[in-house]
Amino acid sequence: MLFLVPITVLGQAIGWPASLRLPAAEALPLIARNAMALQVGYWGYLLTAVAMVPFVIALRRHALAHGVGGLLVDAMAAFGIAAAVLKTLGIVRWLIAMPALASLHAGTTDPALRLILEVNYTALNGYAGSVGELLGVQLFSGFWLVLLGVSLSRMGWRLNGLASLALGIGFVLNSLRTLAPELGLLSAALPPLGLAWLLMLAGTIWRKG
Repeated sequence: MLFLVPITVLGQAIGWPASLRLPAAEALPLIARNAMALQVGYWGYLLTAVAMVPFVIALRRHALAHGVGGLLVDAMAAFGIAAAVLKTLGIVRWLIAMPALASLHAGTTDPALRLILEVNYTALNGYAGSVGELLGVQLFSGFWLVLLGVSLSRMGWRLNGLASLALGIGFVLNSLRTLAPELGLLSAALPPLGLAWLLMLAGTIWRKG
């Protein structure tokens, strides 16, 4: 439900997530014109990353309560919390650094200063985006989902386990798109599949009480 905030607010205001790939000269004016929507949308997105920590811990406790323990669930929790932290680090740039760069960009007509700001935006977006998206959203979340899939299967929740395992493999493969660009095609399919998986897991937990 929290994820609907960035999808709705940022989608309408700046065309997110497609706007992440805009060149700096286009992105900075767009950010400056939609400063409030950017704050609201990315605070909502930040909350989804923060909420992942208690979610991961709760799933670990749930697995332990169903007789699945040891290194498997500890590693699962470690990867899940690491993913949440990395996602948070990637998102924070949109609450502080990017609005500041956009404000400075909008407040000057000096082409040299604007170019410097655009270079800074590109560099920061590339670095923090890799930390948050490539490592947090894709690689570490993928490892977490794979280990969670194994845990769910051992609990007897085979359908949920297989879905989690397949989704996790998809995220890990997508993180390798820097080596094989064609794997980037997974980016469009994985987010809706991830939300569908969450709903299926929530339904299973609710049904089993």
